Amino acid sequence: MKTGTYLALLIHNHVRLVDVLPPKELDLIKAVSTQLAALGRQIRMFDMPNKLAEPTASELRDLLVCVRYEVESAREASAAVVRRNLMSWEAGRA
Repeated sequence: MKTGTYLALLIHNHVRLVDVLPPKELDLIKAVSTQLAALGRQIRMFDMPNKLAEPTASELRDLLVCVRYEVESAREASAAVVRRNLMSWEAGRA
């Protein structure tokens, strides 16, 4: 990002009392959110092998539930950043 563009964004954020991300960073957060959603879908589709002994299968199942929860939490957090950024831009235009 050029220095002038960065300074304009910084002044905009300060004057409007909003936090707006630079476009490149916003695009990266959107991409991470998309990748997290895809990872969550892949984890949900993971099929447990029937040959595992019950204690091992139970531990693996619990671990997958935990990982799915963490992935979904990270996806929701990144999506919230994108939503707040959009609302900041819209509030600044009013």
